[in-house]
Amino acid sequence: MSYRRSWIAVSVVILGILVFIPVAQAERKDVELTQCSANTYNVVQSTPEIGISSLDQKGILMSTHENKIFDNWTFHAVGVQKRVGGKFIWNGFSKEMGPDGEFIIWEWSGDSESGTTGKAIYGTGKWKGVKGEGKSKTITDGKPIVPNTFQFCQKIVRWIELP
Repeated sequence: MSYRRSWIAVSVVILGILVFIPVAQAERKDVELTQCSANTYNVVQSTPEIGISSLDQKGILMSTHENKIFDNWTFHAVGVQKRVGGKFIWNGFSKEMGPDGEFIIWEWSGDSESGTTGKAIYGTGKWKGVKGEGKSKTITDGKPIVPNTFQFCQKIVRWIELP
């Protein structure tokens, strides 16, 4: 019986120690941004019924959240889009780069009715192992100044989590 009591005592001590070991948790932050950019389109097909094109987008991010994450970041996005009648769908990838040169790659898709949804898929430096998701919606656009271009700003609401 003494062997069994010793085993129970050792188990209780080990469990007690484990309870006080801090567990590393990912740090999740909410982010709100305004993104303004200019797109250039490479048109594959354009008729009143259907339009197909690639897009090349470049711009800047401005934080509208008190934590100022992603303030003054720049980005480059590439993707494809399809228009059927007046409705658009699109998908692609973007690279968002901070002033320090570190960056996050996002994969995104969307349509002209619900906006764009994106997911972080890669990061460098302090963003290595990043997770995140977000939604964006156009808040303003302007008359294209050059054919096959589109200038606009979006509101982005996302969360980001570091390991």
